[in-house]
Amino acid sequence: MLFFRNYLYWILWGICLLILFFFYIKRQKPVRTFLLGSITGLTVLFLLHFYGEAIGFAPELCTVNLLTSIFLGIPGTAFLLLTHALTA
Repeated sequence: MLFFRNYLYWILWGICLLILFFFYIKRQKPVRTFLLGSITGLTVLFLLHFYGEAIGFAPELCTVNLLTSIFLGIPGTAFLLLTHALTA
């Protein structure tokens, strides 16, 4: 079961990355949209890290979490919260 969860995590992560990649490409200013999404994703991750104990989830600031927030923005951070809720 753990084997399946690990592959499912990476498959969902890849699907989200592809969806947002095509979203960024279709924008008039894709770099600006990407930077705005990255900044908001990192902001939400830092807020969850420092103040997340109130809701029971304070993610670590590790490489995977930072890359998820940078590349996927707020949906990526919500994805982290969802995977934590499903595994708890």
